[in-house]
Amino acid sequence: MLKLSPILAVWISCFCTATNVVISKIATPYVTSALFLFWACFFMCAVSFFIIGQQGWKRIVSKDVLWKGLGMGTFGTALPMTVFMVALNYTTPVNSAIDNQFEIIYSLVLSYIVLKERPTLQQIFGSVLVLVGVVLIVLKGGGYVQAKGDFMILGSLWMFQISHIFAKKLPHDLTAIQIATARAFYALPALGVLLAGLYFIQGPFLFNSTGVLWGTLLGSAFINYLLGNVLWYHAIRNMDLSKATAIILSYPVITFVISVVLKQDTLSVYKLLGMALAVGGAYVVTSTAKKQQGAKA
Repeated sequence: MLKLSPILAVWISCFCTATNVVISKIATPYVTSALFLFWACFFMCAVSFFIIGQQGWKRIVSKDVLWKGLGMGTFGTALPMTVFMVALNYTTPVNSAIDNQFEIIYSLVLSYIVLKERPTLQQIFGSVLVLVGVVLIVLKGGGYVQAKGDFMILGSLWMFQISHIFAKKLPHDLTAIQIATARAFYALPALGVLLAGLYFIQGPFLFNSTGVLWGTLLGSAFINYLLGNVLWYHAIRNMDLSKATAIILSYPVITFVISVVLKQDTLSVYKLLGMALAVGGAYVVTSTAKKQQGAKA
């Protein structure tokens, strides 16, 4: 059991998420995206083995985890993160982080269709802010090439919602590190299929073995897939989910600061305004969800 307050855990996870976007951008010129993710997840699982041991792994590969884990890993990591990394060849880390706020809108739409939950006026208002912020970023992002990357990310975000459904159905006795490990481990089959298809269509993979590539691979494996995911699952199991979500949704601000410092992106009025609208809108929607949960309690 982690001896860490949920609030501190979610803030560290937020920083890990923001940092991983920048790391992924650095890696894109050196490696095929699906191959990068495969090795990052593999390294995370290798490290996890020494933490949870054989008994912990037996629980992860048990029958009642298998199919749910495959759904979580496929739709939560393998497919959307591959699209995400490919998109970073065209767009910036800041744009991609802001684009990700659009997942809030997918969540509301799917909740309405599947659960018949009608959004409140406050949720609709927050969604409009997110939409305007994202549209502003896409239209003022620097032309067709960058918009291509933005649209790739926007078109893949619905997969995370599918992943959340599988994650919620996982057995309650799994620890935070077992869930994080399962997410990485069960992403490997889908990534393997993707790599086989890419090799058949395109031929040999890009893998420029340099210090930069290995640094980003190990950094992503440890910072995001191990530390970030473990702390996220620890946080949401020990605090209000909507509060944790509200904190994690602020990560584009951290991504923006890191990207500007590393000269991956530049300051602009459009980016600042788009980020403020998207993050603010996401916070409005999330705070509404928290109020609704409180009313039902």
